[in-house]
Amino acid sequence: DGHAVITRQHHICSRERERAMLRTVLLVGFVSAASAFTSPVSLRTIPSSPARASRNAVTMLDADTLLVALPGVAALGVSLQKNGAVAPAAVAAPTEKVDITLARTNFKRWNDALQTKDPLKVADLYSKEALSFLPTVSPMHIKDGTNTEEYFTAFVQKNPFGTITDDSVQPYGTGDAYLHSGLYTFELGTGAERAPVQARFSYVWVKEDGSWKISHHHSSVRPAGPDFLAVARENFKKWNDALQTKDPKKVAALYSTGGDLSFLPTVSPMHIKDGPNTEDYFTAFVQKNPFGTITDDSVMVFDDGEAYLHSGLYTFDLGEGRKRSPVDARFSYVWRKVGGEYKITHHHSSKRPE
Repeated sequence: DGHAVITRQHHICSRERERAMLRTVLLVGFVSAASAFTSPVSLRTIPSSPARASRNAVTMLDADTLLVALPGVAALGVSLQKNGAVAPAAVAAPTEKVDITLARTNFKRWNDALQTKDPLKVADLYSKEALSFLPTVSPMHIKDGTNTEEYFTAFVQKNPFGTITDDSVQPYGTGDAYLHSGLYTFELGTGAERAPVQARFSYVWVKEDGSWKISHHHSSVRPAGPDFLAVARENFKKWNDALQTKDPKKVAALYSTGGDLSFLPTVSPMHIKDGPNTEDYFTAFVQKNPFGTITDDSVMVFDDGEAYLHSGLYTFDLGEGRKRSPVDARFSYVWRKVGGEYKITHHHSSKRPE
């Protein structure tokens, strides 16, 4: 009858609306799944009658239908990715940590390349894009790979081997460049002629196509430091001049008062470790009119000149008039910089055995 027909048409329309709405949900789900594997997408409203008809029906779709549809949508996205239909989104590679370990690792690569004696392998570590190379033993400012290779063609024949003795690192940008600088010693030559050369270095390493390359390298022979034997003798003269004043305080002022003193005098059984006892010792000693003359000496430098050992032989003239006589003795001084000024932290003096 007519009522039954109307009812069937109503059910048919309802099913059509649900199917249209489900197609819309699947379409949105498909695009959402695909966008999870690709760059963000702009969604546009696609005008269609079923879509418009489904707007009011969306709220009527039961939760079970959505739950059934969603796994399929997710599976579709995974399937598309596996089959290459969509490309995975680019994931930024983790930034490499730029520190002293990385810098020393890259220096080792460079030093290892030298050991191959293949100038091409060494030159390959230098940038092909922007280079500034100031070599140790060349007057040239090298800016290209050809001249870099030519320089190392001669240099590797010297059998160079570098050892870093002091260094530091400064990162730049987002970790794609850094400065590595400091001091290195190169062993050069062969056999009995092999000798060390102390030098200074500056490298700028940059990332090019994922690999570290040298864009700047400046190497120079380390300038000679002060003549420490001359420094040691000058400080000994200060000490000897202080004895001539016969003022024990002036002599004691040359000794460290920082709690690190070790003084073993020539004619005292004491191990003196402080200023007051040092002054007491020289109160008696300066009355003997001592005058010291170095007869043989040597120097050992520590901590880049912050301290040195001065040791050897000296002769002291002691006494007055006809009673004045020489005493041959041995000495060891350790002078250390305290507040920018050298002080005696150790003094051992003894009569020279016959």
